[in-house]
Order: sequence, then structure tokens, then C-alpha cells
Amino acid sequence: MRQFISFYLGSERYAIDILLAKEIGRLHEVSPVPEAPEYLIGIMNLRGQILTVMDPQFFLEQKTNVPLAQRALIILKTKAELTRLNKLTRKTFNTEIAIKDPLAILVDKMGETLNVEEKEILPPLPNVANEKEEFISGMIQQQNQFIIILAIEQLINCVCNLKNESFKLKD
Repeated sequence: MRQFISFYLGSERYAIDILLAKEIGRLHEVSPVPEAPEYLIGIMNLRGQILTVMDPQFFLEQKTNVPLAQRALIILKTKAELTRLNKLTRKTFNTEIAIKDPLAILVDKMGETLNVEEKEILPPLPNVANEKEEFISGMIQQQNQFIIILAIEQLINCVCNLKNESFKLKD
């Protein structure tokens, strides 16, 4: 049995493995980063630790009407925390992802925790737009609704690659 936390982005419902999330929080005073890519909302101080806040809607082609102050944060585990988790559990999480510093994804609102048997996880639907398919690792069907399992490693790697491209010095 796997557990996922679900959340909403725009008109879609998404989920990530609960073991990848460190905590759920609220957006507090965010400082914008000059010349940052549009997916990077900014940085904030979370109990003395600098947290980068990014919006996955940029990659998932979603739009929201939820005001920034009302949105929630899912604070992700860092590479070091995932390495420790791998030692404590039988699961193997990809620790090659480029997240070394605290990172949070901004979501419209939180859903509930889902308990899902491995056999209930479906492959991504074939009609998913090609641009989004790399960010989807599977689907969960509940009643008449599909919940998209976000490939968080792909999202983080894409963010880090774009961030590196954005901040390279120009010749």
C-alpha cells in the first residue's frame, strides 16, 4: 500500500508520494528574486531556513484564480533527507535529483491523503499533452475522477536545469 498526498492545481487534481513531502505549509512573506524565471515565485524564510518557492503550474500548463496568499506549500525533502529515508525504508527514492536546498511547490489547495494499492496505479492516459507527459508518472482513478501522480523528480530536474540556464553568465 502506498500513500499519496493530493492537491489541486488549476482544474486538475495531482498527487505525490507522501514520503517525498517534508511538510505542508502556508505562503508567508516571499521575496522575489530579480531576473528569476517565471516559475520561481521567490524565496522565504521558514524558521530560519531559506526556502525556494516554485510554481509547477508553469510546467503543467495550468492556470489558477486562487490568490497567492491563499495557496498552500508542499515543502519537499532534500537530497540528504531522501538518502536518509532510503536507509530507513525499503523504498528507493531517486537521490540523483538536483535538490540540495529546501524547495517548496506552490499548490492551489490541499486534498486528502490517499491509500493506494500498487496495482491501482495506472499508466498515464494516452491523451495527455506531449508537453506535460514527462511530469506524469501515473494516474489514480477514484470514482469518476483521475488523479495525476506528479513525477516530482522530473519537475525538480527541469526546474534546476532551467534555473542554471537562466542564471548563466552571458558572453
